[in-house]
Amino acid sequence: MPEVFIDSMTLENFGPFYDEHTLNFGSLDGRCGILIGGKNGAGKTHLLRALYLAVVGESGVGDLKRVETGSDATRFLFDRSLNRRAQAEGQDTVRLKVEVSLRDEKSGGSRKVELVREIRHRINSPPVWRSYAQRSDTPRKIEDEQVIQKLRDAFLPRHLARFFFFDAERSQSINLAQQDIVEGVSRILGLWTYGELENDLRQLIHNKIPRVFNSTSSSDPATKLADLSADVLRAEGHLRARRKEQESLERDIHEVEAELLEVEDDLKTLGAVDPEELQGAQERRNELTKIKAALEAKLTGAWELAIPVSLLGAYRKELHQYLVSEERRREWEGAKSTVEPKIPQVKQDVFSNVPAEFELQPAVEAFYVTRLQDALHRLFHPPPEGMPARIFVADRTDTSAQIRARLMTTAGSLDDLVDMCHSIERLDAELRELDQKLKQIQQNTAAFKRGTELHEKRGELLSKRQQINKRLSELNAEISRLDVELVELKRQETNQTEIVEQAEKGESLASLAARYREAAGEIRSRAAIRMRKKISEVVGDLWVDISERKREFLGMDFDSGWQCLLVRSDGKRVTWEETNT
Repeated sequence: MPEVFIDSMTLENFGPFYDEHTLNFGSLDGRCGILIGGKNGAGKTHLLRALYLAVVGESGVGDLKRVETGSDATRFLFDRSLNRRAQAEGQDTVRLKVEVSLRDEKSGGSRKVELVREIRHRINSPPVWRSYAQRSDTPRKIEDEQVIQKLRDAFLPRHLARFFFFDAERSQSINLAQQDIVEGVSRILGLWTYGELENDLRQLIHNKIPRVFNSTSSSDPATKLADLSADVLRAEGHLRARRKEQESLERDIHEVEAELLEVEDDLKTLGAVDPEELQGAQERRNELTKIKAALEAKLTGAWELAIPVSLLGAYRKELHQYLVSEERRREWEGAKSTVEPKIPQVKQDVFSNVPAEFELQPAVEAFYVTRLQDALHRLFHPPPEGMPARIFVADRTDTSAQIRARLMTTAGSLDDLVDMCHSIERLDAELRELDQKLKQIQQNTAAFKRGTELHEKRGELLSKRQQINKRLSELNAEISRLDVELVELKRQETNQTEIVEQAEKGESLASLAARYREAAGEIRSRAAIRMRKKISEVVGDLWVDISERKREFLGMDFDSGWQCLLVRSDGKRVTWEETNT
């Protein structure tokens, strides 16, 4: 079993030690121990504190507070551990370094580790720790705190360091629990490596393997892969069916095209009548007949009204003005016949039987009578130029207004009548041609019947071709969509296959790691039993010899919790507390 050695320690600005001091313990090989002497307050305990803090790190500060329970004068105050002279010079960092080695005399092998702790003290703030380590077998500096802690435990566990360092100080109160002793002994015996291996394998199974292989179980990826494979088969089946239908429709459309060509050739060869052409000619004839009838009606109206009015020429304006003057004359005569007979009565009503206080002088009354009569006469509206003496055109005002309206609205020239006559002549010519064409079509009964049959067949073929082309267009779009979908499904299937293979590989690794973990637990259990048995033999024989109680006890034994049991001569096991040791 390898043994632990403290090869050297360096401390700088720690407690009473100003600047850098190095203690080399490597030259003491072959000696049984190291003696450090000095007066009270010289710094002996500070060396033990420096060793413990250098090995354990920042967590050792709490251990020192729990271990050193003396008075305020002797208690260790870490916040004041910076050397006073260094602090006065402006320095703020304490540096502790320890070199630990494991040596196996049987194999001749050894391992070394160098642990360095730098503590920077700050005003009104807790100290800041910086730790790093360096192994003898690699030049790389280790700064990960967890790695440093595992490396430290491999050389000198925290529990045993606390026991060994402060057992030398008899004045200190050591409270080391049974679990601390068990863990420390387990680490010294190497059994802790199997526990660490079990924990690492457990983390590997539950965290690292699922994270690396991106799956906690291969069942879900496998199910998804099966679904994707089914989707691929479905898409491929649909695609094959659509392509077969596309090929069938392409054959059908080729046949329809060939049949259409035959129908077109028959139509050209036989001169068959096209029913659509006949229907179009008849519809055109009906349309031309309606247009001609409308033009003739318009021309008839023009002969009855537009031409006579146009023949008046410049007399239209004079006739219009004469009719206006006649209307004014009738209006004036109507007002005169209505108002003039009532003028005497109005004058009598106004100026007769007037109260005495309102009577007018004769001259004033005559003045107002004249003004009233003139005002009433102005109601007749006689025009300044006078009125015709007799009625020559119309005897009523509404008839005069109708005549004036016709004179004003029918003011166009006779060019429109000429255009209408030319249009009627063109329509007559086109109608004669259509009549001739329709007559010829209707006379050729055989051609008409054959043409009807061919054109019906041609219409059916055209409709069928249109339907086939429409379905082909839909199939092309669906085939394109299925091609894209199939490519995407195959890509997903490939990716999912890789995921499943990776998950299965992870499952295999997890299963293998689980078996390794079970094996590590079994090895640790068996090794612990054998170690406890061996320790029981050695320590038990040693205790029996020292205590000189061979007659009472055969030796010593430890249970799985490292509980000490003494074996009596009769073979009965009793606890340590039950025996006066």
